[in-house]
Amino acid sequence: CEATCGLTLTIEDGHVTGARGDRDDVFSAGFICPKGASFGELANDPDRLAAPLVRRNGVLTEATWDEAFAAMADGLGAAVRDHGG
Repeated sequence: CEATCGLTLTIEDGHVTGARGDRDDVFSAGFICPKGASFGELANDPDRLAAPLVRRNGVLTEATWDEAFAAMADGLGAAVRDHGG
């Protein structure tokens, strides 16, 4: 995340089962915040998005990363064109 804490993750059967601070990380030196400590729960949350979403005809639908980046480029281009950059 934005705090750039170094994490060491425990992964079992493709799922994060634990997170601890990486003592060798030059920024966080082993410290992690509550968000980092709960990373396993966040990563395995059944409500977590598994793919990007793109609004099509007013409805959010799953998209590929290429489609999502193209939609962002179109939207940013329109915003700059309409409102200046």
